[in-house]
Amino acid sequence: MRIAARFALACCAILGSLHASLLWAGEAFRSFPVPTQHTFPTRIAIDKSDTVWFIQSNFHRIGSFQPGKNAFSEHTIPTPGSFPSDLAVSATGKIWIVESNANQIGVLDPVSLSWKEFDVPTIESMPSRIATDIHGNVWFTEFYGNKVGMFDPRREVFREYPIPTPASRPAGIVSDRKGMVWFLETQGNKLARLNPKDGSMREFELPKAFESPRELAIDRSGVLWFGGHIGRNLMSFNAATAKFASFPLPRGGVIENLAAASDGKLYFTLRTSSRIGVFNPRTGDFLEMDAEVGKSRPGGIGLDSKGHVWFADTEKNALFRLDAAIVAKLWMK
Repeated sequence: MRIAARFALACCAILGSLHASLLWAGEAFRSFPVPTQHTFPTRIAIDKSDTVWFIQSNFHRIGSFQPGKNAFSEHTIPTPGSFPSDLAVSATGKIWIVESNANQIGVLDPVSLSWKEFDVPTIESMPSRIATDIHGNVWFTEFYGNKVGMFDPRREVFREYPIPTPASRPAGIVSDRKGMVWFLETQGNKLARLNPKDGSMREFELPKAFESPRELAIDRSGVLWFGGHIGRNLMSFNAATAKFASFPLPRGGVIENLAAASDGKLYFTLRTSSRIGVFNPRTGDFLEMDAEVGKSRPGGIGLDSKGHVWFADTEKNALFRLDAAIVAKLWMK
């Protein structure tokens, strides 16, 4: 695999006492090109063995990359033209996907390499994002169906929960350690919580109108994180206090996707830019890393067991890894 040539790292902070500085780290990122050209890799998920799974949007496939073996593999989804839009790894290691055009969810067994697909009960619901919970259930948002769906893999049955706000256009979804399911309403401009025990929902209006948040992450303390598209900010919600907080992005980008690290830092990709960002909630500092090696479009992002940051670059048709040790050094500069 080749080392990506020279990356400029722009270190920015939102605190007035800190100044922007330019840092160079030629081997901060390592590039792993996907062997099949023009696959358009988007979302990623990382399993317990640190295998990186990713959506290949142009070919209704999902791909996998084993860093220890430097080996890619590709897995064709049974339904043609299914347009996979998200994936998640369950506690048992199964790879779950949503197939937006096919109105299905699918699951790949990485051991037998066998597929199963299941039709979502609501017609043309456009399943959008997917997550698994502590009990092994699979949760997904229905962008046009205006529902949250749940699939029980043991009984192979669905249950759907209508969202109180009409045409809310639900997107990002996560499950917390207590089993509560959280999701974003892109048009409803709300964050919502679903209690699976009784099916009740509670919606929390975002502080600013028209934020249109799409992607959701949860950290180890249970704080929820997402990006505001209108406000050009990173936002958080403390479930214990039911309070929102907003952190303006220093260079004004729009968050494409985000992931929470074990040390509390938030990593995110920025839409229509080549930048990867990091936010430290303890200090309020931002760090943005600008890849100056031609056109780049980072998308899905995740962290492996060693703390390395992985992201898919749709423009370069590659996976990239950002070394955790280098990021740690940059915070000390």
